[in-house]
Amino acid sequence: MATEEAEAAVALMDSDGDGLLVLEDFMKIVEGAGEEEKQSDLIVFHSFQAHQKLLDLNSQILLQFLNILTLMENIDRLGSTSTNSAVEDGLGSTSTGSTSINDGSIMNDLRNPGGSLFDTNSNSDSEPESNNTAVEVSYLPDCPSQLKPYIGQIFLRLDDATEFYNKYARHVGFDTRKHGSKKKGDHVTWLYVVCSREGIGYVVNQFDEIHNHDMMELRHKRFMRLNRNIDLLHQKFILDCASANIGPTLTFKLLNEVLGGLDYVGCTVVEVRNYRRDLRAYTSGADAQMVLNEMSRKKENCPAFTYDFEVNSKDMLTRLFWCDPIAKKNFYLYGDIVSFDTTYSTNRYCMIFAPFTGKDNHGRPVAFGAGLLSKENADSFTWLFERFVKCMGSAQKLIITDQDLGMKVALERVLVDTRHRWCMWHIMFKVVEKLPKNLLGNEDLKKELNHCVWSELIEPEEFDEEWNKVPAFFRDFPMSSLIKTTSISESQNIFFKRYSKSRSNLVEFLMNYNNALDGQRSNNNRLEYLDFNTIPTLKTNSALEKHASTIYSDIGFKLIQSEIEEAVDNVTMVTVSNIGENEIYVVNDKFSKNWTVSYSTSFDSYACSCKMFGRIGLVCSHIFWVLRNKKIKLIPNELHGGRWLKSKFVKAVHCGFDDDIETFIVVDETKQEYRDMHGDFYDIARLIEVDGDKIRAFRQIMAEGRKEVLGEGNVLSISEKRLMIENFYGSHVPSQIDVHPPDVVKTKGCGRRLSRLEKEMREMSKPGRKCGKCGEVGRHDSRNCDKIQDENNKKKRRNQC
Repeated sequence: MATEEAEAAVALMDSDGDGLLVLEDFMKIVEGAGEEEKQSDLIVFHSFQAHQKLLDLNSQILLQFLNILTLMENIDRLGSTSTNSAVEDGLGSTSTGSTSINDGSIMNDLRNPGGSLFDTNSNSDSEPESNNTAVEVSYLPDCPSQLKPYIGQIFLRLDDATEFYNKYARHVGFDTRKHGSKKKGDHVTWLYVVCSREGIGYVVNQFDEIHNHDMMELRHKRFMRLNRNIDLLHQKFILDCASANIGPTLTFKLLNEVLGGLDYVGCTVVEVRNYRRDLRAYTSGADAQMVLNEMSRKKENCPAFTYDFEVNSKDMLTRLFWCDPIAKKNFYLYGDIVSFDTTYSTNRYCMIFAPFTGKDNHGRPVAFGAGLLSKENADSFTWLFERFVKCMGSAQKLIITDQDLGMKVALERVLVDTRHRWCMWHIMFKVVEKLPKNLLGNEDLKKELNHCVWSELIEPEEFDEEWNKVPAFFRDFPMSSLIKTTSISESQNIFFKRYSKSRSNLVEFLMNYNNALDGQRSNNNRLEYLDFNTIPTLKTNSALEKHASTIYSDIGFKLIQSEIEEAVDNVTMVTVSNIGENEIYVVNDKFSKNWTVSYSTSFDSYACSCKMFGRIGLVCSHIFWVLRNKKIKLIPNELHGGRWLKSKFVKAVHCGFDDDIETFIVVDETKQEYRDMHGDFYDIARLIEVDGDKIRAFRQIMAEGRKEVLGEGNVLSISEKRLMIENFYGSHVPSQIDVHPPDVVKTKGCGRRLSRLEKEMREMSKPGRKCGKCGEVGRHDSRNCDKIQDENNKKKRRNQC
């Protein structure tokens, strides 16, 4: 090609007169050309491609124009060198078919009498000469024509073009990869092979289906990289499973069941694990700030929501407390007795989780608020108790804790008017360490000790004065027998741990906590529903029992019912007398123990020496006997109590309770419609799952509906995929981070691991316990008794014979 010919080509095609050929220059000319002219004029596209590929291979900046010299050189190169395809094969690039020059095209106008712009005798299909005598092996995959790309094929979106080629690759059995691309602004204008986005969409201008390798077998295709992609379906499913605290392995098993088998999952468990890893990495270093931002938004939307936090000198989060309006309402109703205990392994930073727990009118644990602490010392607990009292406006009357010294000091600082009680289980656990070993095997001593310690019916004077933390010293304290141990806190902690993982970041932890709280409150709502829509079964003909069934919750009524049965069947009168305005009844129960019931005629009130009503808020069988004896058919109001009534009758235990407290329970109609849409889809999918024609027809209907609802050109971009993760977390990563997550905390349980010998020595130093089955004192119990297991095995063998 001569220089003057190239100059003539540039002069003819250069629309802006700058001496440089840009893709726009060529497109302005070919827009009015016919189909045959466009096909032959694609040679200019190949010239751009050859020029850009050469620069790419030399690690230079990709240029978007051709000058006279490069146009001449690259067009000459096309006669002897083939270019790569739009999506390059993972093992080798594909080659192009021949590119002919048709008459009537714009390229004919570039010819002059002295010769042609292109050498018409050159063969574009000819192989380049090589000194290598080795014979190349090529493979032509078998593929239906409708799945095979063709030159001149046009796509409106780049994603459509790449997905079409990927479907072709999946079908015939090879992987693909992207080699390079160019952008003009936010639009991709070139993806190796050359693409244009100037009004006509994306054009396939080169395709070669010859490969230098065989195609994958059908049974291996699902392991190809193209078939192991986390697409929109997988992402949504993994995010939903993550919200439900389902791990990657179980998530993959669920995908296997939902999608119909391993061949149709579209990924392996490794991709699921990697996506969950990337999900956590999204909030790396920003999760503490995201949690605080979320709580700040809740505070703006709901003034009754309360939270507070502290940071150290490095702006790392060290303390956090939060409480929502429903938790406040629960405290006003049931917050006279509070159990407080801490737990570990709920988040990746090992921050100590410290919930405040009570018991509701169904006898179930109820949350009053929670905190996260970096240290288990007196200062941290003092800060947490101060925030709790400030949030609630008043302190609890009784608090149950373990024997942690930091808690004890903090309680003495903050809750000065609150009775502090140690967990009974921890007290009895200490007995083993205090008693001599020769007394540990004494069964009579154990029975007497347990009877003394756990009994609520003896007076304090009857017990050793040194035991000042046992139930006998709390008989006169209201509702003191409602919670004796921190087991309700431990139960609550176990419940929360079902919703959390030790690897969770703070955002995930808060999400899991809220999910657990929603589950707990949903169960409470279910019990309330049953209270008002279920008629209990009566066991006696007593009018008192019938009245009790209308005012007490299900669990409260069952406890009351047993007392009424006891009064009817086993309680008898011993004596009755009058002392002033009081009627004194002495009654005898089934244990042949006498109890004194006093009735004040002036105040119309009842009191029993067993003090059951004061201890747990329920009327005892002794008072019920007196009520029946006096022909009273309705339980007096002063004997209703406040704890065990149905929810609408429950009386607040703290002053200042506002029944109109903001709880912001809103029914989202959009979510309800979304739920109904899912139901409709799965109902149709179930009906047509075995009929391929109906499935294809339904997919076509959905595609048309997508166009009608979303319009043309709607595609899930990277930013929209990121939006899915942001919706999962409920917020985006903030640009400014003022509070950083803490370092990994060393809790009291941390330390070096014991060796096997040390564990055995420690186990041997513990006293033995008596097996309830074989009666021997040793290192086993009735659940793992070897003798019982041997006997059971012998019975099985005899039965088999």
